[in-house]
Amino acid sequence: MPIRTINALALSLALAIAPLAVTPLAAFADEMPGRQFADVGDFRVAYREWGEPGDPAVMLIHGIPLNSVLFSRVGPLLAEQGYHVFAPGQLGLSYTDGPMDADHSLKGQAEIMTDFANQVMPGPYILFGHDLGGGIAQIMVTDPELKEQNQVRKIVIGNSAVLDMWPVPEANAAIAKAKSAEASQIFSADNVREIVKNFASAGLMQPEETLTDEILEDLYGNYAENESTRNHFIEYLKAMDNRLTLEASPRMVMWNKPAMLLWGVHDPFQPPYVSGVALARIMPHATWEYLDASHFYPLERPQEVVDAFVAWDQQ
Repeated sequence: MPIRTINALALSLALAIAPLAVTPLAAFADEMPGRQFADVGDFRVAYREWGEPGDPAVMLIHGIPLNSVLFSRVGPLLAEQGYHVFAPGQLGLSYTDGPMDADHSLKGQAEIMTDFANQVMPGPYILFGHDLGGGIAQIMVTDPELKEQNQVRKIVIGNSAVLDMWPVPEANAAIAKAKSAEASQIFSADNVREIVKNFASAGLMQPEETLTDEILEDLYGNYAENESTRNHFIEYLKAMDNRLTLEASPRMVMWNKPAMLLWGVHDPFQPPYVSGVALARIMPHATWEYLDASHFYPLERPQEVVDAFVAWDQQ
């Protein structure tokens, strides 16, 4: 079924769409490359890369509790369409490492992503932010200092943190635990595996099929093996502050370059009729696309994501 473009007021009609054909997950089993690392200032940024130098560059930014594995099925498909794709990991949610006293907030993450792009990626690029990665993307292109430093030429925001419509209840529960005196015991190697798995499962339509052993090991392997990573995760949770997107989201009305809002309509965390519509009202000039999918749709609807992306980019 083709993906449709709609406006915010017509969104309720989109909720009745028929199921889409799903590419078998096994088809992507051999297409998840290992990580690369780039020293960017005080940080060792973990990232994945697909495609060829010289092709149009794309940055994909994941959210919580995933890392670049979120885009492990989208990346190779975009590369097949002629894009050079980079998926860096956030500090506290991935294999990216740095000082424990670093700024773990979305603003701090936006600074790392901007520096990463300037150092590792070639020239102007398309920015795709999902979940809290969408909040980071908004900050990157609206912060008075950062927007002058980056080379974003188009932006895609998907199922994102918008205004003060986050953290979601699942994250608030984890934040409270992170701020407790027992945080290090609560976020032990065994516990953090279950926290990550349960959170990821809640944002999928078919978690039993989607969260393969390979993806699960990629998601929480570093948490289980590295105490420093677990401590960064705690600091990340403690730094979650929606005041940053309360500033950034309204400024998106001034974004005068191409934009697409790409939302899964069955999202339990950031429903399209709440956060999606809120951002659509701020950005009436943006293309709106919806998917018959849940929150972590890059894992479950990779072909549909790429189809929407390519059609929008080439229009």
